[in-house]
Amino acid sequence: MAEKEYEEDDPFVLTGVSISGPEADASLVDMARVFIDEFARMGWDRDRILAMFRNPFYRGPHIAWRRWGDEFVQQLLDERIPGG
Repeated sequence: MAEKEYEEDDPFVLTGVSISGPEADASLVDMARVFIDEFARMGWDRDRILAMFRNPFYRGPHIAWRRWGDEFVQQLLDERIPGG
């Protein structure tokens, strides 16, 4: 694989940003939904996905779980995997 230095205007350079307020909460909810969808598509069941949210190793899901707890994650799971 060829490697090159990033250029100042390279559109593929990784850039992190921090947001706050309602936009941050909305983004976190969207992120949690995407994690649930992704792992459900890989065949994970509700209990395994909830365990992932509780596990600090999975930083993104864990941030949402710390913020809103099990009930929030269960509601999102109900949206994606009804009847759990």
